[in-house]
Order: sequence, then C-alpha cells, then structure tokens
Amino acid sequence: MVTLAMMAVLMTPAARAQSCTTQAKMSAEDYAALNEFALGVASAVKAGDTARVETLSAPDLAGNFAPTGFLVRSTADKIGRETVRVTQVYELDATKRMANDPSMAEFSCLLTGTTSETDFAIPALPPGFYGFAMVEASGGTRPWLLAFVLRRDAGMWKLAGFSAHARTAAGHDGLWLWTKARERAAAKENWAAWVLFGEAYELLRPASFMTSTNLDKLLAEQKAAAPPELADGIGRENPMVLKGAGGAEYRFTTIGAEGSDDGQRLNLMLHMKVDGLTDATAKTFNTAAAKAMLDAHKELRQGFDGVWVISEQEGSRPFATELKMAEIP
Repeated sequence: MVTLAMMAVLMTPAARAQSCTTQAKMSAEDYAALNEFALGVASAVKAGDTARVETLSAPDLAGNFAPTGFLVRSTADKIGRETVRVTQVYELDATKRMANDPSMAEFSCLLTGTTSETDFAIPALPPGFYGFAMVEASGGTRPWLLAFVLRRDAGMWKLAGFSAHARTAAGHDGLWLWTKARERAAAKENWAAWVLFGEAYELLRPASFMTSTNLDKLLAEQKAAAPPELADGIGRENPMVLKGAGGAEYRFTTIGAEGSDDGQRLNLMLHMKVDGLTDATAKTFNTAAAKAMLDAHKELRQGFDGVWVISEQEGSRPFATELKMAEIP
C-alpha cells in the first residue's frame, strides 16, 4: 500500500481535535459535490489517465506528481475491469490550524444512530478544509479500495493525497480473515491468530491515518491473543530473537501476512534485521530463518501458501527470498 505524499512526516503526539462532518449530516449540495469529484478522480485512475488526475490535483501534489502518477498507472492495471463507486465521504475542517503546525490533526466522526465513530489522525496537516472519500472498485477480478484526501480551494475540490490497496487476500476479505483469526485464537494457535488478525486489519483499514471503533475492537482481540513474545510489539529497535539449528540467531522485526500480487495466495511475511549478509549467503540464511520460525511455531505451516523472508541491513538493499511452504523442510 502506498502512503500519501503529504503524510510523509512521522506521527507526533496528538494535537487538539478538529471538526468532522459525516455524509449523513452534510447538506445535499455538499454531498453531491464531494461524491461527484471523488467519482471523477476514481474514473480517471481506473482509465490510467495521469494527465487528468494531475489536472484535478492541488498545486503541492501536482508540483511533485511523479509518485502519484506511478500509483495511478499501477492501480489502473489492477482495477481496469472493475466498477468504481463512492461508498463513504467525510468533510474535515482544519481551517483553524496554524501554518507549519507539526502536530497531529485529529478528527472524531460520530456515526449517526450509533455509538461507533471513525477517527482520523493526520500529522502536520496544513490549515484548510478537507474531504476524505472511499471508493470501492469491484465486480471484476479482485476488489480494491481507493482512498482520496481532497482539499477545497476557492470553492473547488482538488486531490491532495491518494492511496489504494486490495480488499482481499487469497480470495478472502478482511471479515473472513478476522473470523479465522478468532478460530485460531480459540484453538490456542496464537501465532497464527496474531498474523491473521494483522492481515484482516490491513484489508479492512481504509487508510494508514484512519481507524474506527470496529478496527479498534479487532486490534484489542489481536492483543488479547498475542503470544508473550509479541505482546509488547517488535521492531528494528526491539527485534524478537529466535535461535535455530547450530545456535544461529535470527532477529525478527515484523511477523505478518500479505496476499500475493495475483490475489490467489496468502503468504507469511518475515522481516529480519541482519548484519554481514551477501548475495551468496542470503538465500541460505533466509531459508534457515524461515525453518527456525516454522519449527518453533508449527501452526504457521497451516493456512499459508508460502513464506517471504526479507532481511534488511543498514547501508544495503534488502535481501528477499520467496519460498513455497513445501520447500521448507
């Protein structure tokens, strides 16, 4: 999934909340304008019309359009046979923010007739009046979600940010994977449950800066089912160390899942922090690391088609190894 160019700043502690208007509370005119603009951008993305998308973009995005243009073309390859429709829009009022404010712009959107809410947390958002639109692309080979951040300038909407991701992995959506994660947790297969909860979250979350009451519930279930080694999180600064054959140590920084590019398979994804790896030794090392993980947690052999191992060392490109499950003894 590609993050928004305008959201590249690292997240900072939460700042004062801004105001949000859900589509149920918008005026008919505001809803129609936002919906029509989002659908127009989505149609241009589907057609791979980068020139049109650039024309519809705000000046700061258009001024550095190459990354967005690449995303438009790659997304068009995925959704060319799909039908696009706008499923949700929001208005986000950040007009009272100060210029160059690095803090988080927070928006809490209470959904009409429920106790649920959708929340946005966008770092370093410039002052302005924004919209957020979710566009589903479905009906063809594989459903995708397009997420647009829009900004209103001089009474006209402009594209301010764009991300996109598949809605399914191995032919299943996030709700299906959430159910499977619960089943694995109930069976005390907590490693598999952790991975499936994480993939369900990625499929269901519309954008990296957005969450909801429902998604918070999913994360709470994942945390409750977490193996002790993962309960406090892992990362580059606090990797999980696993010993393999001969006393070799493997430092895992993330353990998750990801659907294959064709949407037909679900692979286990292992990222490691390494030192001194070379092209000649990478595949052997990565394969041994995958085996160590699967030997230690045999439940991970079930429900995954293969394993991707990505070893990262400072000052070097990552060493990636793709393995079918049957290739790992």
